[in-house]
Amino acid sequence: MSEARARLPDCTSRNYGADNLSIFPRVQIINSIINGPDACSYLSGQYSAMQYAQIGEMSPGDYTERLERGWFKFGAFLQRPLCHWCRMCFSMRVPLEEWKPSRSQRRVLKRNAELELKVSSPPVLGTDRVLLHNRYRQAKHALYGWQPNYLTEAGYQSEFIRGPAPMTEISIWENGRLISVLMADVEPEVITAVTHFHDPSLWRRSIGLYTVLQSFLLGQRLGKKWLYLGYYVPHSPSMGYKQQFKPCELRQWNGEWRRQDSPKK
Repeated sequence: MSEARARLPDCTSRNYGADNLSIFPRVQIINSIINGPDACSYLSGQYSAMQYAQIGEMSPGDYTERLERGWFKFGAFLQRPLCHWCRMCFSMRVPLEEWKPSRSQRRVLKRNAELELKVSSPPVLGTDRVLLHNRYRQAKHALYGWQPNYLTEAGYQSEFIRGPAPMTEISIWENGRLISVLMADVEPEVITAVTHFHDPSLWRRSIGLYTVLQSFLLGQRLGKKWLYLGYYVPHSPSMGYKQQFKPCELRQWNGEWRRQDSPKK
């Protein structure tokens, strides 16, 4: 081991809060692995580490308990950060009964009102989706240094379609052309915006924000209590858009959910 590698932080010495896999009695865990420490994709000069738990079976409602404990599901894996040396990853959720689009968000919705919206569960597998995903990841790699994560059709199916419970796909179309996709998990009381990708050439129209807003509107139509937005990392350029969703709650590393309201005008 090199001297530089030896100085990397220890990601196994502490847990995220007091959580561990033993609290999953109704979830079949096939395997658990820890990735990292590696260079963080969100904060320059930081290291990140993640724990992944591969899921075999999980009943409706069980995932909500994991969300409340700071885990997040991506395909067939539950994941959580283990970066106790940084502690800048916060699970984020928005109360849908209180949320209303802001003035700027209403402008984005109006600007793109002519677009076609489709909702599918399970998500659709197609070349158009794989190509769009890879173009988006390439753009984010160039802008923010994200891992490229280019997928084949088999990889796309493994990441977004196979799993213990089918995800829901929100797709956005313009004149028959796919321009944006958001993957969501729909639970009895909550909805999660898992990930989204869009045509990077349409950034001036705020297509990414428009797509994320559709998950809020879908959650409200379905009568859900919360929308979970994954992790929020303050001072991360690629996470800055999440600051506009208020009121919200951020899960602290001691397990407390702390509310944040919009500044009073």
